[in-house]
Parts: sequence; C-alpha cells; structure tokens
Amino acid sequence: MKQKRLFEEDLLSKSKKEREDFFNDFTVSHPKMKQVSDELKNEIYKGSQNIIMVVGPSGVGKSRLFSATVLSVLKDMEEETEKDRSIIPISGIELPNPDLGKFNWKDFYYRVLSSLRDPLIDYKIDVTNIDKKEKKNNSNNPLNANTAPELRRSIESAFFNRKTKALLIDEAQHFFKINSEKRGSSEQNQRQFNSIKSLANMSTTKIVLFGTYDLNAVFNLDGQLSRRVKEIHFPRYDYTNAEDRRYFQALLLTFQKLLPVEKEPDLKKYSEYIYENSIGCAGILKNWLQRCFSDAIEKEEKTITYQNLKRNALQTKKLLTLAKEAITGEYYFSDNKKEKSELQTLLGIKNEKANEKPKRKNNPKPGIRKPERDTVGLA
Repeated sequence: MKQKRLFEEDLLSKSKKEREDFFNDFTVSHPKMKQVSDELKNEIYKGSQNIIMVVGPSGVGKSRLFSATVLSVLKDMEEETEKDRSIIPISGIELPNPDLGKFNWKDFYYRVLSSLRDPLIDYKIDVTNIDKKEKKNNSNNPLNANTAPELRRSIESAFFNRKTKALLIDEAQHFFKINSEKRGSSEQNQRQFNSIKSLANMSTTKIVLFGTYDLNAVFNLDGQLSRRVKEIHFPRYDYTNAEDRRYFQALLLTFQKLLPVEKEPDLKKYSEYIYENSIGCAGILKNWLQRCFSDAIEKEEKTITYQNLKRNALQTKKLLTLAKEAITGEYYFSDNKKEKSELQTLLGIKNEKANEKPKRKNNPKPGIRKPERDTVGLA
C-alpha cells in the first residue's frame, strides 16, 4: 500500500498561514541529524569536556538541532522538573554579530541571565563598592561597564541553583569576530575561549557552541584551544556516497509527505536536481520548499512542480559559494595519507621505519638449496 501523508486530511481545508506554520514548524529527524543529536546528548550527560562544539556548513540544520536538543533534554528531565519547579535543565541563546568588531561580554551575560529567567536581572549591584557615591547612580544599569562581574557571578549562581546541565549558544563563531590587536588574533581567541572555559568550569555547566566551519578554523589554529574542546561534525549529505544518496532520497520522500498541498508532489523524481540546488543541506532544502509551498498557494497550484522548484531555487553563484565553504570546511574533518605521513615524519616514526634493515630470511631446511634459476646452455 502507498504510504500515507504525514498530516491530517482536514489541514488542506485550513488557512494558508496554518498550513505554512505546520510545515515550517515540523522538524524532520533525518539520519544525519539523529546521529549528531545522539552524540551531542551523550556528551552533555556523560562527556568529560565542558566545552562542546557542533560545526557544519551554512544551512545544514544546526538551528533546528539546537531547538530539538533543548526540547529533548527537557523531555528527558520532565519528571525531575515536575518535582522541583526551580530546575532549568537546559537553556540557550543566539549570539549576535559583534558591533564594530568588539565583543560585548556584558550583553552576553545579560542574554544568558534572560534565558534563565533571572527575576532580578536589572538590579545587579557590586556589593564591594556599594558605599561609593559614584556607583550609586549606575549600579542598577545591567549594561554599565561596572556590572560585568556582577552579571558573571549571577550566571554562575543561576547555573548552580537551577541545576543547568548545558547552555547552548547558536552562531558561536561571533565570539571570535573581533578586531586584531598588536598582540595578534591568536592571543585574542585564547582570551575569548578562556572566558568561556572559565564560565563552564566554575558553574559545572556544559557550554555547547553551534557554528559554521569558521568556528572550527579558529580552534584548529591553536593547539591549546583544539585539545580542550569536544568537536562534533554535522555534515551535509554527500551525493558521491551511496548510503548518503539513499538517505537524501528518503529525506525528500519525508518532505513530500509533509507538504500540505492538494496533490502529493514527486520530489524523488527530481532528486539529482534538488540535491544540486541544496548542496545536500537539509536546512537549505527546507527553506527552498517553504518558498515553493508559499508560491504554490499564491498561484493556486495543486502541487509543487519542477517549474515551481526552478522559480524558487537559490542563484547558482550563491550555491557555488555555499558549496565551496562546505567542501573547504569538511577538509578539517578528513584524515588523509599526506597529513598522516607528515605527522609520522614530525614524530620521527617514518624515518625510523625507513632506516630499519629488512631481516634476512633463514633457509628453513639446511643442506637443501633455495630454489633459483640455473644457467643452461654453452658457457
């Protein structure tokens, strides 16, 4: 029997907004996402590193994974939170792009406290300077330069008292988008990271950084940074890989079952074209189908056609940029023979092997010649 569609039939009679909201809000747990999700949750619950980094190409679905992880952890701890309403087992924020290349830690602390629903966020006072007149006028301003330490201590206290297991930070590459100084960007990155690491250590809360390959590139430039972080790669589907190709086609089938149009579209029929115009990223694919669905409703079309797909596809130049960024980023997670050989040479392993003389094989049977070709004919 033909598989049923993944929505109630009465949805087709509802308004355009209701149908769009249904498709937009539905998170498809496809194989790549499930694999990364399982690994991430295992690290949050049992991992030894306090800093976890989830990286992948733009449009792969990191923001969806972010939301799905929050919901999943809340569900796992539902029984505990029912018993103790003060518990906030997981929280998350999206990090804004720093203005003028300067990261604002006070703003970051304020956003974290907001995500933890701190009731006195606007009344943080530096108790060590409470008697100083010059502090009185500014003590209640959470974004005043003097309140950063108070906000930081409040976060540490909130994490401890709320028993928060993890803080998720989306667009985390913005931590390191700061102007270079004389001491060099590497030292700046180290300082930024040390602040994050210190917060995680002192609060015993895992900090999960979601970001593009730019984030991974920063950590790979510095051995001190890379060894102190657990990296989790969220890759796109690779069409040259037979298993990935099957998974991608299964993902297309799921999406076509989810689209609340009158006639179910045949997305699998155009799988190669769709892969090319989504570069194998589930997030890019879904955004594309959202545009196609809205377009189909506006034009009162019964299904999503090839013409509709073509009208709403991203420009080739944009796709080319995204594909180049993805392939370059994937290189960091691939082990190749040249790099392995370079590592062995640096450690002296390769040279030692090259200098080893091959052992002579003993004749197993004394008195019997080894087989060899004898000279025949006239001398």
